Amino acid sequence: MPRPSQLTRGRANRAVKTPGGRLVIHRQKFYRIPGTCAITGKKMMLPREAKHGRSSKASRSAKRPNRPYGGKVSSKAVRRGIIKQTREA
Repeated sequence: MPRPSQLTRGRANRAVKTPGGRLVIHRQKFYRIPGTCAITGKKMMLPREAKHGRSSKASRSAKRPNRPYGGKVSSKAVRRGIIKQTREA
């Protein structure tokens, strides 16, 4: 029997066909959604500590890149913004 936290519509039963040809019932697994850049909308390249089940054990600073706007904006977008500011000045 599944745990009470898994008895939600979001984790509904799914029929999965095994390699042996049988149909078995699985509960859907949820994984953490990868971070996205606030400017470009692309998937962020995050440190290993920020992925899947390790996120609860790692500190907040270990989950974010150590640079300005780390964890919110991708490195490419930050680089583009810095270059734009220096060209304007």
